[in-house]
Amino acid sequence: MVRFSRVAAHAVPLTVGALLLTTGVSAAQPSTVDAAAARTEAGINALQSIKKSLSPAERKQSSQLVVEKRLRADRSLAAKLPEYRSGVGVSNTGAVAVDVVAHSKAVANAVKAAGGAVRHVSPDGAVRADLPLSALDAIAGRADVAEVKPAVQATTWSEQGNRDFRQALAKQAVAATQVSEGDKAHGADTARTTYGVSGSGVKVCVLSDGVDSLAKSQSAGELPAVDVLSGQKGSGDEGTAMLEIIHDLAPNATLGFATAFTSEASFAANIRALRTTGKCQIIVDDVSYFDESPFQDTQVAQAVNDVTAAGALYFSSAGNSGNATDGTSGYYEGDFRASSSKISGVTGTPHDFDPSSTTQNFDALSAGSLGRPVTLFWSDPWGKSANDYDLFILNSAGSVVASSENAQSGSQNPYEIASVPTSGSGFKVAVVKYSGADRFIALNVIRGRFVASGSLKAFSTNGVTNGHSAAVNAFSVAAAPAAGAFTRPLETGDPANPAGPYPGLYTASSKWERFSSDGKRRVFFNADGTAITPGNVSSTGGTVRNKPDITAADGVATSVTGFQPFFGTSAAAPHAAAIAALLLSGKPTATPAQIRTALVSSSIDLGTPGFDTVTGSGVIMAGPALAALGVAAK
Repeated sequence: MVRFSRVAAHAVPLTVGALLLTTGVSAAQPSTVDAAAARTEAGINALQSIKKSLSPAERKQSSQLVVEKRLRADRSLAAKLPEYRSGVGVSNTGAVAVDVVAHSKAVANAVKAAGGAVRHVSPDGAVRADLPLSALDAIAGRADVAEVKPAVQATTWSEQGNRDFRQALAKQAVAATQVSEGDKAHGADTARTTYGVSGSGVKVCVLSDGVDSLAKSQSAGELPAVDVLSGQKGSGDEGTAMLEIIHDLAPNATLGFATAFTSEASFAANIRALRTTGKCQIIVDDVSYFDESPFQDTQVAQAVNDVTAAGALYFSSAGNSGNATDGTSGYYEGDFRASSSKISGVTGTPHDFDPSSTTQNFDALSAGSLGRPVTLFWSDPWGKSANDYDLFILNSAGSVVASSENAQSGSQNPYEIASVPTSGSGFKVAVVKYSGADRFIALNVIRGRFVASGSLKAFSTNGVTNGHSAAVNAFSVAAAPAAGAFTRPLETGDPANPAGPYPGLYTASSKWERFSSDGKRRVFFNADGTAITPGNVSSTGGTVRNKPDITAADGVATSVTGFQPFFGTSAAAPHAAAIAALLLSGKPTATPAQIRTALVSSSIDLGTPGFDTVTGSGVIMAGPALAALGVAAK
């Protein structure tokens, strides 16, 4: 599921009319082209006039906040942008949810004094708060504030299937204790008996949204006591469902939990706290923040690096953004290619998606991409980008309906984000280099898809798995169905989804979920921002990580409402963590490297022989992994 700001959305409508006049655009009558070009020029000129006239305080604010604020103050400007949506949620009281990057704890007090409500303060002074729109300039203008942006959104990686099917299963299971079908499919049930392992002596901890139904699951006998970090229960129930899966496979493991949803900084802090305060040996999460860089380990990945360096095993969902193998990808990466054609009214150079002699300045989005966030990253170090790239989303009439035009001048992040409208059709994405050098770019419509549309070809690549799931020593976990097939098509007209082997075991003929995200992951910078290959941040530079690492079960039973069954890599990651707990209980002296070798070397290869970009080394199996670790049968 996706979590957005709790502030209600009442953003002022804005829009730019725009049509990308490039080779590859369907032919139109001259009057249509002229009208579209006029809308393009007027609208984009209006947006870029804002970018060119930023005050010192506005230079530290995201473009969406600046545009929203100015349009509310300038009706003539708003009239030039009738269809545009900033994507900023503004409450009835005029407040917006923001993240303030600050270098002093005094900023939190300043936010309160300005009428804001502080939600979280990190040790370095960064603040998540609901702040009056009218107070943005005052807070951003402070010398101890580096940036003010809309509160970064996050998602968990569960997938909701056909509701009627889920409700029918729930009714059948009213009086029965639920056991994940992954227990049998992974051979964990027989491995516990054969090797005398149960997870005893091992603590496994979960990070997700919340554990609202924890007490209910405990009273039903689905869960034992769970050590929840103080004040970190969160809200939602995906965490409860993940804990049930772990308990099904490793019934004597000690369990812990902390929310990952307070803020990105809080997520990182809770990863470390689960290891230091919670004494967790195995940690698993199913959360991604949208601004986690694909090209560098940023704050959450750095926390993962810290706990794995301290000896913890870390498992994370690979994601549900599709893959190039199945044609379900909404991801594109590659070297910036300067287009030979222009976009009306735009200052800068569009990216040409087409590597052939034909020019194509935008990539078309599927109908299933409505409401999805679109992110753009490029290969500059985090917090040190001096190359300025912008992102535009257009509709079928050629109007720009969303954009992200943050200014990068040397101390900002190489990142833009905009959202596809929730209604309409024919949306397209364009990437523009406003100024600076050519870089390697990564464009992602999260859980959406790039498709062919009219004369436009679809351009997508593998490599969407990113962020902390792609940390070097994390296990990035792909999904394969354990039992019944996922109960809805990912997009209209898609082929049927695969079913799993339950009550049998996974085999080499088992299939992965068509929504499971793929790798590999190219990284250009060390965590401190230094280049891995100085002078080369192109497609031939950096280093490549083989991600995802392994595959585990999804589409399984839990007792938790809304997760009956539980699909997505959110379900796969706790299965993998539970199997690791069985290994560690069978050989408590095993090192993380030994556990990794046992899981990977004994996995069942799926797809193309050897490592592949969707399933990694393959689906892990409890018995063979225990044998590979050298645990003796009882």
